[in-house]
Amino acid sequence: MGQEIAELVKCLFSEDGIVRQKARYKLVKIGKPVITLLIGLQYLPDQHVRWEAMKTLSQIADPDSIPILVNALENTNSDVRWLAADGLIEIGKESIASLMLALEERGDSRILREGVHHVLKGLEDKGLYIDEYDIIGILEDAERLALLRPTAAKIRMRS
Repeated sequence: MGQEIAELVKCLFSEDGIVRQKARYKLVKIGKPVITLLIGLQYLPDQHVRWEAMKTLSQIADPDSIPILVNALENTNSDVRWLAADGLIEIGKESIASLMLALEERGDSRILREGVHHVLKGLEDKGLYIDEYDIIGILEDAERLALLRPTAAKIRMRS
């Protein structure tokens, strides 16, 4: 199976969108075993490859991909960031602790804050997150950003 997975990952580099799409569908069906091979693709300069990797991970929606998806919330490509957020929403509330840790460590990143906001709103809409500490409100209000790190720490400890 390892060779098959490697060949499918190689297809994500194809110039042909249909080839990439078919490979992605097969990788999603395989699931968890492909996660480790997709990790490094998020850093490649080829936008299509980064997009396909994030789309694949978001559709697999396995908790093992949470660190990759959280990291991708700061990707230079907005489409990749959006896919990463969607993947975290699909994974569900298991994403919350990692999101809060990211805010504690890198809460000064506007792009990260926007991504976390998107995820938390999506989880809230699905009934998977109750915003007891108003972290969504803090993320929306620049004057309250000083509360971000301590509030994220409280939420992470409870998750």
